[in-house]
Amino acid sequence: MSAELDMTQYLGLFLQEADEQLEILEQETLKLEDDPTMDRLNTIFRAAHTLKGSSRAMSFDTFASVTHEMENLLDALRAGKIKVNTKIADTLLRCQDSLRTIRASIAEGNGDKADVEALVAEVIALQGEQSDEEETVSVANELPLDVVKALNECTGEAPVYKAKFVLHPDCVMKYVRAFMAINVVHDGGELLATIPDPNALEQEQFDFEFELYFQHKESVATLKTRFEGIGEVNSFEVETYKTARPASEIQLKVEESNLEPVHAPKKVEASQTVRVDVSRLDELMNLVGELVIDRTRIAQIGSILSSKYTSDESIEALGETVGHISRITSDLQDQLMKARMLPIETVLNRFPRMVRDLAQKIGKEVKLELNGGETELDRSVIEAIGDPLIHILRNSIDHGLEAPGDREKLGKPRIGQVTINAKHQENHIVIEIIDDGRGIDVSKVKQKAVSNGHLSQEAADRMTEKEALNLIFLSGVSTAKEITEVSGRGVGMDIVRSNVQKLGGLIDVETTVGVGSKVTLRLPLTLAIIRGLLVKVCEVVYVIPLGAVVETLLVTNDQIQSVAGQEVIVIRGSTTPLVRLRETFGRNIAPDNEPTSHYVVIVGLAEQRAGLVVDSLVGEQEVVIKSLNRFCGEIRGISGATILGNGNVALILDVSGVLQEATA
Repeated sequence: MSAELDMTQYLGLFLQEADEQLEILEQETLKLEDDPTMDRLNTIFRAAHTLKGSSRAMSFDTFASVTHEMENLLDALRAGKIKVNTKIADTLLRCQDSLRTIRASIAEGNGDKADVEALVAEVIALQGEQSDEEETVSVANELPLDVVKALNECTGEAPVYKAKFVLHPDCVMKYVRAFMAINVVHDGGELLATIPDPNALEQEQFDFEFELYFQHKESVATLKTRFEGIGEVNSFEVETYKTARPASEIQLKVEESNLEPVHAPKKVEASQTVRVDVSRLDELMNLVGELVIDRTRIAQIGSILSSKYTSDESIEALGETVGHISRITSDLQDQLMKARMLPIETVLNRFPRMVRDLAQKIGKEVKLELNGGETELDRSVIEAIGDPLIHILRNSIDHGLEAPGDREKLGKPRIGQVTINAKHQENHIVIEIIDDGRGIDVSKVKQKAVSNGHLSQEAADRMTEKEALNLIFLSGVSTAKEITEVSGRGVGMDIVRSNVQKLGGLIDVETTVGVGSKVTLRLPLTLAIIRGLLVKVCEVVYVIPLGAVVETLLVTNDQIQSVAGQEVIVIRGSTTPLVRLRETFGRNIAPDNEPTSHYVVIVGLAEQRAGLVVDSLVGEQEVVIKSLNRFCGEIRGISGATILGNGNVALILDVSGVLQEATA
């Protein structure tokens, strides 16, 4: 008696695949209304089909029933029996929401039991009458003209064969079967082309049929015998390829669908990627951090020894070894940082659905444009920036963009435009959120700040427009006329700034009344290892994140002035307040001799600038951030600690906290 196959071991794989395919479903469905191409319909169909196959294999019948009816609806769309409209898109999105809920239930160990009867009935009702006999022909299943021409030329050199395979409907690992067929071809022959293209084969972006075009030294009969050894194949045909001139109809289809040519590769390689638990990457990052610390320490010890024993031959060998260890550690750190990197589109891809739902809810028409989704940054930063971006985006739509009717009266298009740009700048990522809405009325911001008691009317009158604009980051300051479920309470931007500054980032706002606004975030690529400027205060070493450092100065006593009890210096016509770190950290120990000059590190957050007065500058160094929260709780002005090359601990400054403490 054979034991039943235990599928629970594949649960993790199923959940990961469900996440990936649901992401594809949502992104492509959101584009379907504006761009209902056959290629997009095929992509959505394949994702639904993959989910159906894997859920059936895992015996998740409710999950499978939803995806099955989604398949039928998409099949009707592909056959042209019904056309894409908002109602169909809404229903497909609701199906995906239901699938996500079921997926969460499965992950929690509660199975896939859910009430989906009404939803399934709605999907069936949208399908209309269909004929099972009709077949859908996808333009993706035609060979491009240049490939046909190449195949025609090859037939004169050696026999060219065409093999068509139809897999079993329950086949779960389709690419494995295709790869086995390709291996048969490579054993004594050369693969010329495939339908679909090799990348689509590898990603399993096809139904259950695929074709191979190849040259081979064996006969058709021998090839058939060898292909028969491949499992889960319903049927296959092998025949000699006959030269053909493609019809103009095929050319028209290729041009209309903007398909990329199917190039004829010599070999199709299997994917070499592996899934790694993020906790392992975190642990590896901790270990590499320790290596970085020891690398610096070894370099310092080597330098000390070389100065003491200049004539010792082994010192030169030690120097070479230290240099090699330094290079290897840097390369290892570099590769691990790349392994932890994720494209920012993993965050941005959530927004089209959110924008669509929000726009429908508040009666606005919005077009969202996303640029730079391939820009990569560390996973820890990716996880932290989602909420700030959502706050800004919701503000832009609900508070920034005008209603369609109002926009028309102003001579603007009915559809409001919101654009998110992401790009790298040095060791930072810059994210811009731009809208073409009403902009921010600075005078109203001042009035709100005064009425809330944040500042006096006299102080508000003295403010520049840029200074007044930064008041929107204060709690309770909002120019919204009404409080809605989305915005208007004046807490969103306060939270945004707080979260961005915790990441060691900067936030800036630009606006023009009647034209629109732009919010710019400047964030570090990683939160694990940073470059810092080492300074000394009362013989204690502190680290200032280099991303916040604008410049360093040597300032004499006569350059320091006092304005309303606050020490300031004038730099290129601009007044900059000074913060003495001795006083900030309660180490107000008077030096033996009062110096006539002071080292000042100018730091900046958005438009805010301040000069940190320190005893001396030590130099730049790469430091590993260690959190102190677990041991000491939140310490204002300190974001963490690091271990220096000499084994001593140095505190890392939280620039935003230092500035707030100094101005409190």
